[in-house]
Parts: sequence; structure tokens; C-alpha cells
Amino acid sequence: MSENKARLLIVDDETQIRDVLHDFLSQSYDCVALNSGKDAVALLSTESFDVIISDITMAHMSGLEMVPHILKLAPEAVIIMISGQRTIEFAIDAMRAGAFDYITKPFDLSEVDAAVRRALDHGKLFKDKLTRASGSDEKSVKQLRRAVDNEEFVVYYQPQVDIESGNIVGAEALVRWKHPELGLLLPADFISLAEETGLIVPIGGWVLRMACAQARKWHQAGFLGFRVAVNVSPRQLQQGNLRETIVRTLNETELEPDCLELELTETSMMENAESEVEILASFREMGLKIAIDDFGTGYSSLGYLKNLPIDSVKLDQSFVKGATTDPDDAALVMAVVTLAHNLRLKVIAEGIETEDQLKFLRLLRCDRGQGYLFGKPAPADPIEATRQARYLPEDRYVMSYSLPPT
Repeated sequence: MSENKARLLIVDDETQIRDVLHDFLSQSYDCVALNSGKDAVALLSTESFDVIISDITMAHMSGLEMVPHILKLAPEAVIIMISGQRTIEFAIDAMRAGAFDYITKPFDLSEVDAAVRRALDHGKLFKDKLTRASGSDEKSVKQLRRAVDNEEFVVYYQPQVDIESGNIVGAEALVRWKHPELGLLLPADFISLAEETGLIVPIGGWVLRMACAQARKWHQAGFLGFRVAVNVSPRQLQQGNLRETIVRTLNETELEPDCLELELTETSMMENAESEVEILASFREMGLKIAIDDFGTGYSSLGYLKNLPIDSVKLDQSFVKGATTDPDDAALVMAVVTLAHNLRLKVIAEGIETEDQLKFLRLLRCDRGQGYLFGKPAPADPIEATRQARYLPEDRYVMSYSLPPT
């Protein structure tokens, strides 16, 4: 066997298909072919593969259920699922379960070749990122893994205000790392590493649980309808069984679904648009709210908004900052607010720091605002750390109303 060849595991109980795939792919790769899921599971406990081409089923587990199970056994492998199921719904379910690609039977061998090449490119990119993260700062990776195990994190909350009334209507949950040596670290210091290593999935799940529990406490204190916004990473959508995590969290915290808003970046939504539209649509059917975060910094296409199952867009703070001084930024803010409202979407302006910015956004009838003018991110306790902004009839700005108590 050549050490330079990628290793492929082919699993299919149809002898003819398995043999054809093995003979064809062995011309370029080091291939192993098996006819049962049981044998595949046993082999993966001792050997590693770059790509797994799978029609795996077992007596107690369907092919779709096997995909996340195989990923746990071989987290660095890329799975291509093959199946006789030819519906787009089944293909989407396969991707959602963790498969990188999906091939229907019967298939053309050129299609298989192209899929394997894509899978290998994807796997190499992921491994390169992981190597850079581990190799350049192996200590940081170990510390982050320890932080996940020990829950060395805290959630800060930044208020979101209804711009017309001045009432606080929600808060965005923002994670911080309580590093035992370096002190409190901001997301910019560790989120990229968490994304590259996959640790963003357990971190994101923990933040979701803490935020929902806090929102429930606020509701019990009499602030009904108070909504908490939680950031969701691409990794959570693709690999984290996010729907099951959300359902379990809402049940455990007894929080109503419409009091949870998921925030996704514009760029991440467009990377796997078709599959993620299906996932987001299912979230909205549950009653969750969906927002595009940092709008205007990614693809910057207003037209695709009508095709996304979302409730609001968060206008990036870079545009809000210049809205009262730069005519181009002002025009962009006006365009986003107008189009979003025409599409029956809400607009949340980030980074509001001055009264002039607030007045401009009120003039445009922007729906919600967030920024240092209303309050910096702070722990939910003590409540004095973050305050509610309210605009009085005489346009006198005051900081007087505290967040609901914990």
C-alpha cells in the first residue's frame, strides 16, 4: 500500500455495487470494501480512513442514524452516503445527519469520482485547519478542551431596546471564557479556535442552556415575552444535532419557543444555503425566531432575503456608526430598513452609541436597537450592571430602568 494514497472504506450489502466501486476507486485510492455495518464499526475502532462511502444499516439502526454514529468513531473521516432513496428530502436528511455528500442509486462512476475528490478536498481543508490550530498553539487547544469539560464560561447579556417606545424587549447572550490564568477572554480570543476544533458545538449548547434558563427566570419575575438571542455557528447547524438540543433545552427550562431568537451570520447562511433553509424553516415551525447577524458584511445581497425563512436582520454596527456622518452608509441603512419592512421583516440596529444615531433610526422606524448607548454586555447578576434605556416624551434620554432581576 502506498502511503501517499488516500484511504477509502466502502460499505454496501449489494455485492455488485460494492465490487464495482472497489474496482473503480482502487485505481486511485487505497480501498477496503465491506458488506455489513457491523464489520465497518469493528474496523473503524482500529483503523482510520479519509473517506467512508456508506450504505450502512444495522438491525437496530437505520442508515441515517448510522451517519452520526460513524462520525463519532471516525471524526476526521468524510462520509459520502449512497442510497436507493431518490428524494431531495432524504438527501437533506442525510446532510443534516452529518454526511458530506449524497449519491443516489443507480449512479455514474464519474459522479462517484467527483464526489470522492470533493470529499478529500474538504477533509484536507479541515485537517489543515486543525493542524494549524494544534501545531501553532497546542496549549490553547488543550486549555479550551479543559474549559469545555470544566464549564469555564460565563454568559453576558446586552439589552435590546424597542426604538419607538424605549422599552427593553430582550437581550443578546454573549459568551466569555473565565481563563484561570489570563482572566476574562472575549469571543474574539477563542471562538475561531473553537470553530476549527469543533468545540464550538458543546460551547454553543452550554450557552443556549444558560441563556434559556436566564430568560425563564426573567419571565418568572414578571417580564413576560422577554426574548433572548443566541448566536449559532455553522458547525452547530451542520454537526451539532441542533434541533434536538433546542427541543431538549426548551423542555428543561420551560421557555416558550417564541422567546428564543437564533442569530446566524449572513455568510454562514449562504455557504450551504439549500440545506440550511430547510433547517431554519423547521426551527420557525417550532416557533423560534431567526435573525441574520452582521447583515451587510457578507454577500450583501438584499434580494435573497425573500427566500430565507427569517424574522429579522441585524444591521452591522459598521454601517450604523457612519449613518449620521457618511451619506453612503445612511443610504444603505435606509435601503435595508425599507426593503426589510416591505418583506415583513424586523430590523435590529447594532452598535448604537450616540443619540444622533438613535434619532436617525427612530426616523426610519427601525424596530430594535442594541449598543453601548443602552448598555454594555454584562452579567445578569447584579442587575445594576446593565440598564434599560427609555426615551421620554420630551426627548430627554435617561438610563433608569434596570433589567429584570434574576
